[in-house]
Amino acid sequence: MILSLPDLFVNLLGKNHMNDTDLWRNFRSGDDAAFSMLYRSYIEILYKYGHKLTPDSQLVEDSIQDMFVELWNSRQRLSDTDSIKFYLFRVLRRKITQNPLSRSAVGIDVLSYEQKFFSTSAESQLIASENEGARTRMLGKALLKLPPRQQEVVNLRYYHEFNHQQIANIMNISLQSVHNTLQKSMKGLRGILSDYSEIILSFFTLLIFR
Repeated sequence: MILSLPDLFVNLLGKNHMNDTDLWRNFRSGDDAAFSMLYRSYIEILYKYGHKLTPDSQLVEDSIQDMFVELWNSRQRLSDTDSIKFYLFRVLRRKITQNPLSRSAVGIDVLSYEQKFFSTSAESQLIASENEGARTRMLGKALLKLPPRQQEVVNLRYYHEFNHQQIANIMNISLQSVHNTLQKSMKGLRGILSDYSEIILSFFTLLIFR
């Protein structure tokens, strides 16, 4: 069958904009193109997340490669998912943290937080001034002073936008532990920023804990 140009356009558009459910289903059915798309779509963010868990670049790379090999080999036994990112994060975290060579180094990318929370948006106008750059760096770096567990929960919740239940599943902790850790991080940030003006602290709370 010969496809018209509009049909070809729709088909190509559909392949490039496949939702998680369809992409995962095609991958499980043995579609090489779907597997390649899955790899290309998530490899960069997986590397970044892996380096939040350990400073060992080789361990991160090996864990990701092993994970994708295992996914392909066991694809027919995998269950459905509507969030590939959640599934991959959960598997990768388990592979890295359970590796005896893993050295914990959970951290937060300050620049990523600045780009996410202090980009050119209506919210950024609240702190628009000649000192905006210094203030945003201060707020981002405040996160780095939190304990590693709190950093990871904040990172998963407010940078990767996982909900509380997903975070509990990724980190293999209880839902209550997620709530408690977020509350502790809020308290910690208030202590870290206690010497700064209330308006900055309120703005930071609005962005990070919305």
